[in-house]
Amino acid sequence: MATMGLNYSELSSAAKETALESFINFYVSQYEKESLEILSSHVSNQVMATINEVLRENNFMGHHELVDVSYRLSKPAYQEILAQLADVKFMEDGEPVVDWKVAWQEQEEKLPEED
Repeated sequence: MATMGLNYSELSSAAKETALESFINFYVSQYEKESLEILSSHVSNQVMATINEVLRENNFMGHHELVDVSYRLSKPAYQEILAQLADVKFMEDGEPVVDWKVAWQEQEEKLPEED
């Protein structure tokens, strides 16, 4: 992931909110694709389990509703994940330096391939 930029903890309150919203949207989309392996190798699985339980209980909802519910019920867990992701850097406005999807695709390309 990018080396230039700010860590989540260094962002202003407004920028943290922007970062949080974009990350939750990305996280829910990865959850829906069952593609959270990379994230689980970087952060606490207990925190992820807390978030995933909320997502599982509300999986009947559409993506945007699920993002809203997850934000309301799991905000502290997402904040903890963002604090743990030291390699993820943000611009001053809270947008990731490298788009979430691009960063994760780069991480996936580094994974060993199965035969």
